[in-house]
Amino acid sequence: MGNNFSDSTSSSLVSRRRGYADLPLSFAIHPNTKDLTSLKDIDAVKQSVKNLVLTNFTERPFQPRLGSGVTGLLFENADPFTQMAIKDEILRVLEEYEPRVNGVAVNVIDESERNSYQINIQFNVIFSNLREEINFYLERTR
Repeated sequence: MGNNFSDSTSSSLVSRRRGYADLPLSFAIHPNTKDLTSLKDIDAVKQSVKNLVLTNFTERPFQPRLGSGVTGLLFENADPFTQMAIKDEILRVLEEYEPRVNGVAVNVIDESERNSYQINIQFNVIFSNLREEINFYLERTR
């Protein structure tokens, strides 16, 4: 006997890609449908990357180890060691909790005159051939 599946059926199942969706943190309302807008695919992954970096440990219920310690590092002396610790922490959290990205490169720029660090994260999304980039500032809030 043999396999009842044809080659066309199995190849169509393999080629199907699941999309990603997330809600924006602004909770923007669509002007026509009056419903919450959603982020799709690459935009959803970008938001997830930024959220993981900015989430503190024990901040998410039932997931106390999810997050990074970068906000705590903002209260350390601004020197090359702190920059490296921020970079290492960002790389760790993305490697551990964001399986949709690879090829992550992080650049941390000390902007002591603004009491902040400029963060540049570049990565590949696994379902895309494009190199994506996120830029934001880490600033102390106290």
